[in-house]
Amino acid sequence: MKQTTIRLFLVLIMLAGCSSREEEVVVNKESVENIEEILINFASTDVVFSPSETNEIEANLTVNDDGPGAIVEKSSKQISIKLDTDITRLFNLSKKPTLEVKVPMQFKGKLILDGSSGNIIGKELIQNDIEIRSSSGNVKLHFIELNNDVKITTTSGKVSVDFDEEQPNLQLDIKTNSGRQSIDLTLNGNSKTKKELQGISGSGDHKMQIVTKSGNIDLK
Repeated sequence: MKQTTIRLFLVLIMLAGCSSREEEVVVNKESVENIEEILINFASTDVVFSPSETNEIEANLTVNDDGPGAIVEKSSKQISIKLDTDITRLFNLSKKPTLEVKVPMQFKGKLILDGSSGNIIGKELIQNDIEIRSSSGNVKLHFIELNNDVKITTTSGKVSVDFDEEQPNLQLDIKTNSGRQSIDLTLNGNSKTKKELQGISGSGDHKMQIVTKSGNIDLK
């Protein structure tokens, strides 16, 4: 049994190493009319999301192999984007696919990103409630302006949030077991311990909750 497992492991490594193909971008588009929620199941794939001037959501998957692409499904109120798991990609780290999601500015609903070890980058964010659930992937968000609630939950992934605003309007709630906290914001009524921090910046109109177990947290 043990020898069989080792052989299978070696075969997977060989398959991953032999899969050479020119980079290709697989594009999926869908209208966001009447949509209230967009769910992105990114698994172990790195994902970048940002607003766009288009009237459709775009899911652009950059691949270097013949593995499965992104699946975009639409129901009455939700669009889901998910990636099928290809085990050979786990052994081919130099050619892992990346997912870029362009969210129309006209979409005012909620964004949910759910995955495991893929890194998450949010660029030039200005709207939408955002909820992120990850295990070991790092999370990096850049807000031009904070106008909605944000909730981030990770296990060991690092969380970094950058604000263009000098004093974003947020009610901050941070919890971590062993991760380091670095908060470069002026907070009123703040309460801080080694594992928790609460405070208000600006008018405190929007809730930002960040929970990690061992991941570091940086806000500036």
